[in-house]
Amino acid sequence: MAIGNEALREFQVALGENNVSADPVVIESYSYMNSMFSVMIGNWWLRPVAVALPSTTEECRKIIDICKKHKLKFKPHGGAWFISALATSEDTVILDMRRMNKINEINPTDGYVVCETYVPGGEMQAEVMKHGLNCHLCGAGPNLMQLVTATSMQGSGGEAQSMSFQERNLLGAELVTANGDILYFGSPGTPNAGWFCGDGPGPSLKGMMRGAMGNMGAQGVYTRCALKLYPWYSEPYDCHGSPPFYESERPSNYNLRVVWWDNADIEAEALYQLSEAELVDFAARIGSGSYESSAAVSNEEYRELVKNRTFRDKFKRGPWTFSIAAASERGLEYRTAALDAIIEETGGHSYDPFTEFDHTEFELVIQQAIRAAYIMKDAFLPAGAFSCNPPLTYETIDQIWKVAEEPSLRIRREWMERDAILEQDLDNIYCSIDEHGHFGHVETIYQCDFAEPKGEPTGITIKGMTEGTRLYLGNGYMSFPEDVKKAVMYAQYLGKINQMLDRNMVADSMMAPMFAMMGSLDELDELADQKQQTTVR
Repeated sequence: MAIGNEALREFQVALGENNVSADPVVIESYSYMNSMFSVMIGNWWLRPVAVALPSTTEECRKIIDICKKHKLKFKPHGGAWFISALATSEDTVILDMRRMNKINEINPTDGYVVCETYVPGGEMQAEVMKHGLNCHLCGAGPNLMQLVTATSMQGSGGEAQSMSFQERNLLGAELVTANGDILYFGSPGTPNAGWFCGDGPGPSLKGMMRGAMGNMGAQGVYTRCALKLYPWYSEPYDCHGSPPFYESERPSNYNLRVVWWDNADIEAEALYQLSEAELVDFAARIGSGSYESSAAVSNEEYRELVKNRTFRDKFKRGPWTFSIAAASERGLEYRTAALDAIIEETGGHSYDPFTEFDHTEFELVIQQAIRAAYIMKDAFLPAGAFSCNPPLTYETIDQIWKVAEEPSLRIRREWMERDAILEQDLDNIYCSIDEHGHFGHVETIYQCDFAEPKGEPTGITIKGMTEGTRLYLGNGYMSFPEDVKKAVMYAQYLGKINQMLDRNMVADSMMAPMFAMMGSLDELDELADQKQQTTVR
């Protein structure tokens, strides 16, 4: 369906003619996604009826008001890494947030940064490092928008070991609700209080915002947020060139190790020891298949790396990258020695990338550890699309390695043997650990081109989810609850909250149909009363 002339004129008046388009060529470019779930239904998604580029919070509110008036839906679009950034309903207007790209404040004293929607992680990191600070970057890359990973989508990465995962770094937010109201979270909701605290003074609404994956645009448009920053003791990190052939200098008081273990049980024990010792600042695991696709600059070179087993012989199992960013030279020496001791005691196979890797290998490692940018072409190969066979979740270290690994790899082997997915290194498991703890994020990456005659990406996901559920493993970034009824109740509450923020169902959200079936608020109050009575007894 095309947008009506009257609605288009109202958008042009509100934003300026150059900041709204219903041109079919422009619209087409907002309907392609080569990423997770595209393997199941194809790369092309619904076409929006228009694309609007707001530059202020007030302009976002005007767009929502016009959508309500003309019975259109809206979808905020910040970086577009995931399909939820595209139109998933008919008659949707995409809000491309790229004009709202300012870092509003860097506060070194209180350790936070305030930014608008379209500030990528790499840009923010470069700026805060000038003040001796660092920010968490989502593992999917420094091109992801910092606000989006904190408010609206999943946001974990290797730096979660020392800098938490992104949603826990949120200190305050500004939301234009789907009703057209402006809502402030935490201290920004109190006049003159600043952006220093997500839990007050003012309302603490972070739990309302997220759920397991984030709201994916169901609540409105998040236009500003404040994020917690962490110390960076070296000079600002600098590199030159193009991926994967950057030229990096070694930061002062900084070290790296790349390590793999012989089996899952030993790997789990080593991870427990490393986390409890609180030695490393970055901890993430990728398979040799990811190294192969990242190091290659063409499909021909990629095939050669696979044929020659360039990385598969170097890493018999998926390697971990660990970094140490110490406050002093003495601290670096101590923490490195302690890390090496644990690796040796647990039988790990360790490399020092500064001395034992060639230039390309070294740059892949240091870019991953500092910039979260090892050019993860596993996710974006033009010949196909990437997805994960479950569990795709947060779990304990024991669950990840002693329970989840075997079925995950068994299912991958079955699909690779019949050419249903790309034959990559079997152990292509990505993992990161959170907050020096016993809990982490895991996903098993695979490639499949849905256009290939033998390509069959849907079954592997369904089988993985079924097997994971049977073993009480989480799926879709959610751990498996002890009582499924409790999980449903939380989903019901979140659904009703989103309905309150979007009375006219004007937000285009993948979750909106589910929320519409969640029942009445009275029913939820009854559930809460029942829970309270059970607790009292």
